[in-house]
Amino acid sequence: MYRRIAGRTLFLLMLSLCSGSPALADYEAGQAAWQAGRHAEALTQWRAAARSGDGKAMLGLGHLYLQGLGAPQDYVLAHMWFNLAASRGEKEAIGRRDALAAKMTPSERAEAQKRAREWRPRSPRTARTAPAEPRPASGTEAARKAPPGPPPPRAIREAQTLLAALGYKAGGADGKWGARTAAAHAAFLRDAGLPPADMLTPQALRAMRAAAGPHAARAPSKSAGADGLLRAAKAGDIDGLKAALESGIDINARDSRGWTALIHAVDKGYTLLVPPLLAAKADPNIRLADGATALFIAALHGHSEIVALLMKAGADLAIKGPKGRTAADVARAHRDPAARRAMGLKTVGDVFRDCSKCPEMVVVPGGSFMMGSPAGEEGRENNEGPAQRVTIPRPFAVGKYEVTFSEWDACVSAGGCGHRPSDRGWGRGTRPVINVSWDDAKQYVRWLSQKTGKAYRLLSESEWEYVARAESSTRYSWGDDVGRNRANCDGCGSRWDGAKTAPVGSFAANGFGLHDLHGNVWEWVEDCWNAGYRGAPEDGGAWLSGDCDDRVNRGGSWINIPRYLRAAYRYSYATGFRDYIAGFRIARTLTP
Repeated sequence: MYRRIAGRTLFLLMLSLCSGSPALADYEAGQAAWQAGRHAEALTQWRAAARSGDGKAMLGLGHLYLQGLGAPQDYVLAHMWFNLAASRGEKEAIGRRDALAAKMTPSERAEAQKRAREWRPRSPRTARTAPAEPRPASGTEAARKAPPGPPPPRAIREAQTLLAALGYKAGGADGKWGARTAAAHAAFLRDAGLPPADMLTPQALRAMRAAAGPHAARAPSKSAGADGLLRAAKAGDIDGLKAALESGIDINARDSRGWTALIHAVDKGYTLLVPPLLAAKADPNIRLADGATALFIAALHGHSEIVALLMKAGADLAIKGPKGRTAADVARAHRDPAARRAMGLKTVGDVFRDCSKCPEMVVVPGGSFMMGSPAGEEGRENNEGPAQRVTIPRPFAVGKYEVTFSEWDACVSAGGCGHRPSDRGWGRGTRPVINVSWDDAKQYVRWLSQKTGKAYRLLSESEWEYVARAESSTRYSWGDDVGRNRANCDGCGSRWDGAKTAPVGSFAANGFGLHDLHGNVWEWVEDCWNAGYRGAPEDGGAWLSGDCDDRVNRGGSWINIPRYLRAAYRYSYATGFRDYIAGFRIARTLTP
């Protein structure tokens, strides 16, 4: 009996070693590929290791899908892998998972958790031979095993023509689903990031049409010149590239993957090869099977110099690539300031002016906050509730200061604003403009938008409270007590208290780099007046129903006592109201 037990123990030990060693090898191979920048290879190796239950490989997969390296960015898959890694004791995965969850929608989180629950590692017996597939969501077992019927010959012929135009060797357009067509179809699905399928599907055919675009009729050149151009681009051979260009070949010829010479050069980061290719009229907007362009790939790899070259050549920022993301989306997600600057994109924290007389603007991040005041807050008014969570979906720019007399007078001089308000003898220049109505403020942002070609506007009420709080939840952005010399009001401890306005920027900035949200002058916002937040927008937009003859004012002024300066306090005036306590601040929508 002892021999039977010992034999069984030895067998289980050997089985464990057999299943564990390949997983370790796969993980280490993936780690080496990651360190060398071969992200697609790392993805393949870590998938193999993860199927055997390797927690470190799961953590690595989460990073790849989160950053869109080696595969299209996918928050659902990233969360799933972080969740699985956390369940296997990887402590780093817990923080990564929870941070990512805050950026996801409830439906995305639910889907990620569902996939994690349904995921199963392979058994040691099948770990090296059979891929682990997700469990089907519905349908009978017989229906799941039933093969799909063949597509019509007309659809097959169209697919064969499109695959050939994209550089895949699909054979002749004979309408027959042969081995070469099936292999080309499988390669396209893999490159496009689509699920594998044995037969042509409507989804695959639509993806082929979108990928082929205006170049659908152009098959890749088989000439020696085109082959030489593609080889030189892949190898970084500048002399070979110039020689191929002199032969007069098709600069936009594709290889078997559908890649052009420009895309190869961009992917490899060969900066010296890009200018001659662009000078020869290489098209920077050709799309691969998954929708990626040269600009998308340059942004993905952080090749900021190449991004600048492509932008000068007319690369289109608005083209959507994998997962519907644009090159601008990729540059923002990777937090690459050089690439963003090359694209003309603004970055959170940037301070800029669109003209010499334009207000100075600060880019603030998107985010989520509780709008309104809690029931027990000192000085609370009934119209400050019910408190609700509001999500500002994306970064936007906000005036660093309230609009000044100098900036308003520029509008008057240019004929954009018809009203020249009195300064009450306090001085113009950098003091906030006063005696302006909501109608006047709207006239100013219309003029500024026309002058600059940018989308200037008033803040919505929820945006105003979001930037006033600057990620705080206290009565004022600096705490629950007004303190001394932090703002200008009647009782704030400044030299202007209760007497007149202070020059903008006289007090410290808040956490977003903005000044004077509390006190100095009331600030007009876009929203119509409503006596509470029941039914108010939760997406950061302005509330344009209710009493629209009155518009909301925020922030309090130099003449008010501190409780009117609270971040949650709200008031309203008629749209034509002008007074020495009323001014405004502006916002700008960032595009693309």
